[in-house]
Formats: sequence, C-alpha cells, structure tokens
Amino acid sequence: MSLAIDIDEIKRVCVAGHWYDVLWKDDDGEECSTFFFDAYEFVTKRGYEDKWPPRHLEHGGGDHNSCSEGFQFIDAKTANIISGPFTSIDAVMT
Repeated sequence: MSLAIDIDEIKRVCVAGHWYDVLWKDDDGEECSTFFFDAYEFVTKRGYEDKWPPRHLEHGGGDHNSCSEGFQFIDAKTANIISGPFTSIDAVMT
C-alpha cells in the first residue's frame, strides 16, 4: 500500500497543531499550491554584503545528523513564508 500524496494538490498544512492554507492565486487567477520540499539550510548575509554570492551558509541540511529535508509554503492568510524541517509537519490536506 502506498500513501502517495500529490504535493501539487495540497491545500492545507498542519504545523505544530496549527492549520495553514497554502493555496495562492497565480497570475491567471488559478489557485495553486505553494507547498514544496527541498533541502533546507540556514544562511546569513551579515558580513557578506560585498561578496558573491551575498550570503554565507551557517548550517547545511544534514549537518550534525539533522534532518536535511525541509518544506516551505506561503501562508495564504498572512502572505508569510513558512519554512521548517519535514519532521515538523503534523498532517496535510488535499
């Protein structure tokens, strides 16, 4: 049995017990999911403004045995970008 979830069909994501709407209207007015996975990292621009690229990797995904898979989406209510480790997702709604 597979619990395959189509990430393009995700409408809501539950993180720390709070549900977020992740649908956004594209330029054509069509609703689309902003939810996606990727490796996540922590970067800083401080002290690197005059360098290229203008940021420094502080902590790469997977360093020190941490989870390297992360998620990101736009909260439809606030337009804030929400990011975190994959393991912090409680549930998704399609």
